Amino acid sequence: MRLSRRDRLALYTKAAHNALGLVGRETYPPAIIWVLTQRCFYRCVHCDSWMDQRPIDGAALLAIADELAAVPTKIVALSGGEPFMVKCLPEIATRLKRAGKLVTINTNGHLLEEHADWLVAEGVDHVQVSVDGHDAELHDCIRRQPGSFDRILRGIESLRTKRRRGAKPRVSVCGVLMKENAAHLVDFVDRFAAVADAVEVQPLHDSPGLLATSASAPFSAADREAVTDQIASLAARHPAFANEYYRSFPRFLFEPESMQHFAVDHCLPMIFNTLTIREDGACRICRYPLGANILTASVREIWNSPARWELYRTLVRDGCSAPCWTRCHMHPSVAPGRVLKKAVELLG
Repeated sequence: MRLSRRDRLALYTKAAHNALGLVGRETYPPAIIWVLTQRCFYRCVHCDSWMDQRPIDGAALLAIADELAAVPTKIVALSGGEPFMVKCLPEIATRLKRAGKLVTINTNGHLLEEHADWLVAEGVDHVQVSVDGHDAELHDCIRRQPGSFDRILRGIESLRTKRRRGAKPRVSVCGVLMKENAAHLVDFVDRFAAVADAVEVQPLHDSPGLLATSASAPFSAADREAVTDQIASLAARHPAFANEYYRSFPRFLFEPESMQHFAVDHCLPMIFNTLTIREDGACRICRYPLGANILTASVREIWNSPARWELYRTLVRDGCSAPCWTRCHMHPSVAPGRVLKKAVELLG
């Protein structure tokens, strides 16, 4: 999720207030990632969300939406699975927008065309579409869904056509770098830079509770040179990718043991300011359970719990034993994270 300058300023303002928690003040999460459902109708080679057949409880989701609408959180990111499988998604977005939230939706894009009208009408701020290849042949193979690439393109075009010039929602495309598409990373960004408002990439990672890997082929040491070359070419062609986050892809993929503390440096501003709510209401900080559920406790109680502060102290001290490498929506470099680590050590 790449925020506009205005939205970043609003988020940083909330984050500055949240930092008062270091000195014992009661605060609220500036951002919430809410997984509405783990269900999805695609059978992507790298994900097993399609195996989840649990029913979707619309009434429970609307109750959670009301709880989130009532707290001073700035950003609510609606995710899945595939969130457009949730029939009450338009009502959830409406309630959050009326409460002044910045609402983003992360989707596989398959149903985007038929939902474009209400996304524009409700002023949803941002739609992030996941795409797995630079062309139909590669993408549809990874998604195991013939025709999905062209359908996603139609959805993006429909959404961008229906919105007024400069209006919402902004549309970004996010690709997952895996062995199957690694040779076409530059091709991918070239293709979608002309289609979407922004393009992002993240490396595939096995992260329980966040992204469950399935049948994707693993990288080997022999792939490192090709990946490194693609990252270097990408940075040369597209300056937005010339930063530490993308330069660290080869390290993450081929030296994961070296990321234990470096990943915390990068991610701490995000996890310090973001609460994750899973599809069953269970609350986490990143992948780490807090032992609380939004259906039985308030955001205020969960966010200010001793469990959250103990988690930060543990991560600062021990690092993350199985890190992911997702672009931080707070800041793309590790510098703020290292400052925050010192603050947690001294005050947390």
